[in-house]
Amino acid sequence: MDDPIGGHPTRGEQLDILVTAAEAVLRPGDTLLDLGCGTGYLAHLLFQRREDVAFVGIDRKGESLEAARERFGVTHGDRARFVEGDLSKIGALEIAGGPFKVIATALTFHDLDDRDKHSVIAWAAERLAPGGALLVYDRVRLTTPATFAMQQAIWQRIERIHGRGMRTADSFVAYEADLSQSNRPARLDDYSRWFADLGLEHQILHLHGNVALITAAKGEETP
Repeated sequence: MDDPIGGHPTRGEQLDILVTAAEAVLRPGDTLLDLGCGTGYLAHLLFQRREDVAFVGIDRKGESLEAARERFGVTHGDRARFVEGDLSKIGALEIAGGPFKVIATALTFHDLDDRDKHSVIAWAAERLAPGGALLVYDRVRLTTPATFAMQQAIWQRIERIHGRGMRTADSFVAYEADLSQSNRPARLDDYSRWFADLGLEHQILHLHGNVALITAAKGEETP
């Protein structure tokens, strides 16, 4: 299966890191829940490496889910399940099969406003199994004009090394002007506050350019 967003130059490496991190938590019989699964590329990566776990994907696009069901229904049966749902209306979404040991989302959160991001994280925290982890892979919002030239240099290096670039801008003002209703990355400080409010311990696992993989862990139950 080809990556449907294959033009992103560092996505392949970071998704491999995401699955590697998930594997460290998943045990035989566990389920990974993917928020914004698209056509199931994360399921494809997971099933290449683990035949002893299950996958549930949520997406708001029915056509993407149909493509995923056609792709995985024959080969993986009931180990792969795909559910239609809108993350901006997460309170109305009920998913059977939890609690989940890993909940992941890849390049989806920047489509949500900050209130919805917080709501999705709170919803996920309630559905994490003890000892489980939330993995958020997304762009993070740049906030410091004084360091923007260094960020531009990193973007230029990525383009030089990989032959294609990430999102860029001629200036910090131009970068901010490019943010829109469909491009609203959160700040790292926002994620830290949201996780702390929910009692989740968090860590940045990987950061390249301004695209981060962040994990938040739910503590084990105490006797």
